[in-house]
Amino acid sequence: MARRRNPRVDKRVQAAIADLIETEVADPRLAMISITEADVTPDHEVATIYYSTLDPSVVSRDPRRTGGDRIPDADEVADGLTAAAPRLRGMLARRAGLRTTPDLRFEPDPVVAQAARVDELLRGLDEQRRRGDGGATPTDDAGTHDDPGDEESP
Repeated sequence: MARRRNPRVDKRVQAAIADLIETEVADPRLAMISITEADVTPDHEVATIYYSTLDPSVVSRDPRRTGGDRIPDADEVADGLTAAAPRLRGMLARRAGLRTTPDLRFEPDPVVAQAARVDELLRGLDEQRRRGDGGATPTDDAGTHDDPGDEESP
């Protein structure tokens, strides 16, 4: 009989990893990430941790041009998480109180990329509408069509 997932374990691992990255890991590549979800296999052998990063193009530079902190790109964040995984696993063992500590696998959250794509499409439609080349506009054409079945007989 197959065992089912335990959402409480997923939440516990998610919260512990997020807290550990924030408080215990000093790697600057991991300064601006969010842990969005954790999926722990039913046998607790593997935990897939989903994360999102801050898009460097969204953050404005220091207005005084002193340099400021540089936002790491997605590849740097992935490298930082891979490097921190063994240490995080050891700390997770003590923090989460699980019988077995899962191997940690980090994956970018696909929902973030999908949301960015939807936002891009909506901005494109808005731009088309402003330029006036959006094609047909949603208007109500009721009563303006010529359908032979709608004609009244004399």
